[in-house]
Amino acid sequence: MNPVAIVTGSSQGIGRGIALGLADLGYNVVVNFVPPLEPAEETRQMLEDKGVQCVLAQANIAEAPDRQRILGAAMDSWGRIDLLVNNAGVGVKVRGDMLDSDESDYERVMAINCRGPYFLALEAAKIMIDLKAKGVVETPRIAMTSSISAWIVSTSRGGYCISKAGAHMAAQLLAARLAPEGIPVIEIAPGVIDTPMIAPVRDKYLKLAEEGVIPQGRLGTAEDISRVIQAFARGDLDYCTGQQIVVGGGMQIQQL
Repeated sequence: MNPVAIVTGSSQGIGRGIALGLADLGYNVVVNFVPPLEPAEETRQMLEDKGVQCVLAQANIAEAPDRQRILGAAMDSWGRIDLLVNNAGVGVKVRGDMLDSDESDYERVMAINCRGPYFLALEAAKIMIDLKAKGVVETPRIAMTSSISAWIVSTSRGGYCISKAGAHMAAQLLAARLAPEGIPVIEIAPGVIDTPMIAPVRDKYLKLAEEGVIPQGRLGTAEDISRVIQAFARGDLDYCTGQQIVVGGGMQIQQL
């Protein structure tokens, strides 16, 4: 039977790229999405064209019943979860002076970027431990997505930065707790990735890349992230549990 991956937020952007990369490795994929439906259907068709199976799970990761729906989509369809990729995320609704931050928007960003992925991973881990004990899945794996914004300050979107710092610690906690269970956990920290999320400020980031803020001189792509997840899914990084892998063209390098 094909291995099974859950990729949250996978109807477009980075999540779609990850799902397609996993399909190349023979993974069946649960595509989690929020409306509209059309991009998720496009992703499903692209996956099926690669010869793998796909189910769509419309769910808001911030809501506990919806998280159970995501996990149930995998278990009901195939009876296994080999890989969870916690990719779903949102930005702040309005960038501006952090002194004018909207508390309700802060709560929304924290719920989707930090709380939801953390509790989804906890529930997935319980299932994975059981599957491993029964010999259904030899080495289950969990990947958590944070961001370079976990440590690079953007005062115009403080809530986002705080949520990603929390996601970093969630990955560390999960890696420590699940290491004795034989479940590797890694953290992917994307830099500036060329997806619909950055569309309103894309020109600004392109200029920064040209000016050397991104040492490699270009924006990242979904494929850049996908290649790291592929290596993890193959088992190449199993002894790297707890590792933060920055996919940012060198933005983490401090220079004088």
